[in-house]
Amino acid sequence: MLRKYKHISFDLDGTLVHTISDYRYWIVPFVVKKLGGAISSLSTVDEFWFEADRDETVSQKFKLNPKTFWQLFKQIDTPRRRSKFTFAYHDVEDCFWRLNKMGKLISVITGAPLWISKMEVRKLNNAPVDFYLTTNTHRRLKAKPHPSGMYYVLKRLGAATNETVYVGNSDEDAMFAQNSGVDFIYLERQEHKFNFQKTTIAIIETLNELE
Repeated sequence: MLRKYKHISFDLDGTLVHTISDYRYWIVPFVVKKLGGAISSLSTVDEFWFEADRDETVSQKFKLNPKTFWQLFKQIDTPRRRSKFTFAYHDVEDCFWRLNKMGKLISVITGAPLWISKMEVRKLNNAPVDFYLTTNTHRRLKAKPHPSGMYYVLKRLGAATNETVYVGNSDEDAMFAQNSGVDFIYLERQEHKFNFQKTTIAIIETLNELE
């Protein structure tokens, strides 16, 4: 599956680390209620958590100003608080060491805030990562699914689009790979629906299938 690729890139949240659903079902309604907004159902929380266009969900579904929402959300969503609900998937460490022995370049590209992504990467228990990027720490980079983050990583690692594959767990990840011109592997973590089957080169249920 990976023979043609020099560079294997991964999403972080929901792909390499899992945040227990209780956390999002608490923090999102808490922030929305605090600001006087409304949530019709927990499925709306899932839509906000997993899908692209989160600002649109905040404005259209929560009836809130996205800037105001994010200001309060970031105050409450601290690494210390989230860490208690977050753990690395059991298949990550072995997979990364196996890819390392195969001579593959390994990167992680996420849109999570820097202070959250640092906590989550530490959960990987020093598994080998050649480069990891949080797109919102660079003014010139835009959030996924915009391809600027992928292009930045490719330049840093000296890899080309045709020798790169991105592994993720969401529609947003598939769109990110497609916009970047790299292949995509969907990892089924059984947390939400996936609608981009036709754009994937493979659908896997565990990282142990990457070889």
